[in-house]
Amino acid sequence: MKSSYFALAVLLASSIGARAECFGEYPYRVCTDSYTDSRGNTTVRSYDTMGNTYSVDTRVRDLPGGGTEVGSSDSEGNSYSIRSWSDSSGSHTVDSEGNRCTITPTGRMIGCGQ
Repeated sequence: MKSSYFALAVLLASSIGARAECFGEYPYRVCTDSYTDSRGNTTVRSYDTMGNTYSVDTRVRDLPGGGTEVGSSDSEGNSYSIRSWSDSSGSHTVDSEGNRCTITPTGRMIGCGQ
């Protein structure tokens, strides 16, 4: 099963133009592969010769009223997202941890970790 999974990953990587790198020498080796689709969504996966794996998926989506949301989640259940948009009162960001930042048209920073 693992060899077919690895073959699928190699096939997927080559068909999408992904990058793959491996480090180390026998008996322990770590490999990482990544690919980005046409929308900017990215997947990074790391695996080693002992069967450990870890992955991070990042997705980009347009917000209905304008702006963008970038979110990421990993194979351990962690997630984070940040939304950004601009309007007449300035440029704004809000993240999934409740942090807010606005930069007004005059350059005044409101929030922004101050």
